[in-house]
Amino acid sequence: MQDDFKFFKLGLGSRLLVAGGLFSAGIALELALGESFLVPGIALVILGWFPLMLKKATNKPEDQGLEEWRPVPMSEVDRLDDGLRESKKLRKKTRNATTILALGLGIPFFAIFLGVSAVLGRGDLLFIGWNAIAFLVPALFFGRVKVFTPSEIAMKMPCFRALLSVRPPESVAVAPYIRFDKDKSGADCPEDLRLLYELKRGPADLVGIQVQAAINNGPNGAVPYMYAVVLTKGKSGPSHKLAARLRSAAYEVEEGGDEAYGTVVIRQETSGGGYETTPDDCRKLLDLCLKLLQSFSFP
Repeated sequence: MQDDFKFFKLGLGSRLLVAGGLFSAGIALELALGESFLVPGIALVILGWFPLMLKKATNKPEDQGLEEWRPVPMSEVDRLDDGLRESKKLRKKTRNATTILALGLGIPFFAIFLGVSAVLGRGDLLFIGWNAIAFLVPALFFGRVKVFTPSEIAMKMPCFRALLSVRPPESVAVAPYIRFDKDKSGADCPEDLRLLYELKRGPADLVGIQVQAAINNGPNGAVPYMYAVVLTKGKSGPSHKLAARLRSAAYEVEEGGDEAYGTVVIRQETSGGGYETTPDDCRKLLDLCLKLLQSFSFP
C-alpha cells in the first residue's frame, strides 16, 4: 500500500495517525488562540496533507524507446481502435467527474460561503469554511486518475478507418503493420500504424504501396496528414518508372530511394492549405493508389 503514496515509507494506519494528529493540532491551535492563529493553524493542516498524497493513477506505459514494425492481423487493428475509443470515454468520464466535484460545485459553493460569512462578519463561519476547504483538498485532488491515450495514433486512426472502409479489388491484399514499443514489463505498446497494399500477382520488382500518416502543424494545431509510398526493388525496374510518371491533379509525386529499394511518394499538395487530410481525402488517395496498382503489368 505504501507504494501508492508519494512521500514517506509508512503503513496506512501510521499515515492516518500522523495526518489526523496534524489536523487536530491545527484546529486546537486555532480554537485556543483565536482568529489571529487561523493561518498558522491551517498551515499545520496543510502539513497533514503530505502523508496522504497519492501518486496519480495512470495507464500510460513507460516507453523504452524501441521502434519495431510488425505485420499484424486485421483483428489487432480493431482491438487497437476499440482501446483508443474506450480510453477517450474513460478520460472524459473521469475529467468530467473531477470538474463537477472540484470546480463545478466545490469552489463556487465555498467562494459564496466565505463571501457571505465575511459580509456578515461571522468569524465562526469563516473558521468553518477555511478549515473545510483545507480538509477536502486531499479527497478532491489527491490520487486523481489520469487516463492516457496515445495522441498521435488516436489522431491518425480516423484516416486509417476511412481506408479500411473501402474494399479493395480481389487482386489486391491489405497488410496492416503496427509499430510497437515495450513497457518496463516487456508488454507491447502500439505507437503507430501503416497499411501495405500488395498485388497478389504483380511484377517482380514491385513490393506494394504503403499508406501511412504523419502529424502536421496546422493553423489551429496538430492535424493528420496521410500519404502513400510506392515501394519497389531498386529504381531501374518498370514498376518504379511507371509510378514515377504518375500525374494527378492536387497530388505531388516525388521519386526517391536507392538501388536496393526505390520509392515514389504520392501526397496531397499543401500549398493551397492541404496540410490536413480528412477521411474523404484519404479515400480519394486510396482510390488513386488502387488504380495505380491495377495499372502495373502482370507476369
